[in-house]
Amino acid sequence: MQVYGKSIVGNHRKNNEDAIFINKELEGVFKNLFIVADGMGGHNAGEIASMLAINSFVEYVKTHSDSSSLEQDILDVMVGAIQYANNVIYEKASSEEGFNGMGTTMDALCIYKNKMYITHIGDSRVYLLRNHNLSQLTKDHSYVMELVKLGKLTEEEAMVHPKKNIITRAVGIEKLIEIDTIINNIENNDQLLLCSDGLTNMISNSDIKNILECNLSISEKMDLLINTANQNGGMDNISVILVKQEDTL
Repeated sequence: MQVYGKSIVGNHRKNNEDAIFINKELEGVFKNLFIVADGMGGHNAGEIASMLAINSFVEYVKTHSDSSSLEQDILDVMVGAIQYANNVIYEKASSEEGFNGMGTTMDALCIYKNKMYITHIGDSRVYLLRNHNLSQLTKDHSYVMELVKLGKLTEEEAMVHPKKNIITRAVGIEKLIEIDTIINNIENNDQLLLCSDGLTNMISNSDIKNILECNLSISEKMDLLINTANQNGGMDNISVILVKQEDTL
């Protein structure tokens, strides 16, 4: 397995409210754990929310990893970790002035043996490139995606809608949250892309597919994705984790 990740501020933001995690701490079933979070809130609250979410998620996984020795327990631990992160952020936002309303998107991916496990909330995304087909595994929890579901907008119109950045779910905003979960097989040569909307608002799915299919190393592909988004405007922070599966684990 090859993994590379990077998070940059972009062309227009003063600080980076995104955060990423590529595991160097955990062993066992969570050895291959990757997270992207895109924070929101006034001042530096978004930056705090994204890092607090990742730190809380990893803390929870560390303390519960012994109970996840069975494959079917992995997703339960990941869901519990997001719920724990939600509680931590919600309590901080409720009790400390200046942090009210802060929250973050969160996509976590764990690869174990021949399966991928994903927990998702918000509008950051996870993509899969397999056999020349690019599929978006996660569904955006956003205002414009609700309009797309209702048939009031096309996906192309949603890309340029003035309210495209309004999300309907986030970690830390409410006491109770709804978390999407995905379990899927993973195959040799699969490429998995985790990214914040700073990438997907600046680059189309077709361009993402073309870059992932380039005859480049995955680190070069990651840099090309980020550089292209920046060249197209770089209106937001841009975070990318790119994983290439080369053998079963």
